[in-house]
Amino acid sequence: MHILVGIVLLAFGLAFAVFAPALSASGGTRAGRAFAPSNAVAFRVVGGLVALAGLLYACGFIG
Repeated sequence: MHILVGIVLLAFGLAFAVFAPALSASGGTRAGRAFAPSNAVAFRVVGGLVALAGLLYACGFIG
């Protein structure tokens, strides 16, 4: 179960890092799109951290 939860976290983190910047750029207002570059960086960083946490959890280093 420990490994399964880690793999699920890894998958969601990677999906968040890959697909969330595109979704944030496609919607919103013109004024909101001014923050698109920083939003993309933030989504990739957060998604990468969640994926890293999932990998470490699945390997047994944390949790």
